[in-house]
Amino acid sequence: MIKKIFFIILFLNLNHCDYKPVYSNQNKINYKIVITSSSGDKDINNLIATNLKRSSNKNSDKIVNISFDTKYTRNILAKNSAGSITDYQTEVLTKIIIEKENNSESFSINEKFNFKKMTDKYEEKNYEKNIKKNLANSISQKLILRLAVTK
Repeated sequence: MIKKIFFIILFLNLNHCDYKPVYSNQNKINYKIVITSSSGDKDINNLIATNLKRSSNKNSDKIVNISFDTKYTRNILAKNSAGSITDYQTEVLTKIIIEKENNSESFSINEKFNFKKMTDKYEEKNYEKNIKKNLANSISQKLILRLAVTK
């Protein structure tokens, strides 16, 4: 009984205030995104550009120019007692410049992922491509969220 009363009070309070979830505006970008330049890792750049174009509002009069530079590195994280590599760390550092309505903003997004070395080189290469795709998706989602939150 007490739980029901608590949830009813909570529901009424959240309904009457100006509560909005952080990610509710994620896909509501009122800008036309134009990618002016990109440099660095081509695979990651293409994935980020595709995600940004997908979220862009093509009918908007407001234009946002975005340029970014990505740096992808794969570092050795750990070795076993024989000196063979056992773990890797992949890192993507993206430097982004956003220009809209006579003001410019620059910031960096850094994403890391650790994984174990595989015995099959082909499987490891495919796994690393999948990691790159996931890191690029994460970076583009953070960028889209930043564009949606800053008006």
